[in-house]
Amino acid sequence: MKRQPRILGIVTAAGRSRRMGTAKALLPVGGRPMVVGVVDALIEGGVDEVVVVISRAIEQALWLPAWPRPVQLVINDDPDGPMIASVRLGLAAHEASGVVERHDGILVCPCDAAGLAAADVRRCVEAFVRERDRIVIASRHGRKGHPLIFPVSLIEAVKSDECEQGLNHLARNRPGCVMLIPCSSAGTVANVNTPQDYDQIP
Repeated sequence: MKRQPRILGIVTAAGRSRRMGTAKALLPVGGRPMVVGVVDALIEGGVDEVVVVISRAIEQALWLPAWPRPVQLVINDDPDGPMIASVRLGLAAHEASGVVERHDGILVCPCDAAGLAAADVRRCVEAFVRERDRIVIASRHGRKGHPLIFPVSLIEAVKSDECEQGLNHLARNRPGCVMLIPCSSAGTVANVNTPQDYDQIP
C-alpha cells in the first residue's frame, strides 16, 4: 500500500526588509506576528512539518513557546542573500531531520503571505496528494502566488544552478508539470514589501 505523501513546509523569513524599514515577519497581522500567522495557516492546512528560516535578530524577537507546533527554526546569517538561499537551508534542515521520503512534497511560502487561509493551503495540499508528480501553485484571479509545492524528486534541481536566480525557475522550466489551484484568500498573492503594502492588508 502506497503511503500518503507528507508535506514538509519551508517559510522564508530571513530578509532584512529594507523597503519596509522594519522586520516584516514581526509586523502584527490579526493580533500576531505575520510569520506566525503564515505558519499557523500551513499547519492548519495540513502541512506536517515546518522549517522557518529566519535571521538571528528575528529569532531573538520571537517567543518560540507561542508555537506549540511541529516547527523548527533555522538561522540564515545572511539577511541580504537571495530567497533561494533560505529555501536551500530549509531543505537541508528537513533532510538532516531524516523526514524526507521520495513520495513527499516540499511546500515553500514566504512570511509575507499575510492573510493566507488554511483552507487555501489545504486545497494545494490535497491537489499535491492527488497528483504527487506535479508542481502545485496557488493562484488567485489567474495570478500565480503562494504556497508552491514541488515533489521531492526535484530537490536536486532546486539545489542546482537552475534555480540560482530563484525558485520560480523550477516551474518556468517545467510548464507541463505545473498545476494551478484557484484560491480565495488575498494572502496567496500578497507581497508585503512597503508600509503602503502593509496598510492594504485586509
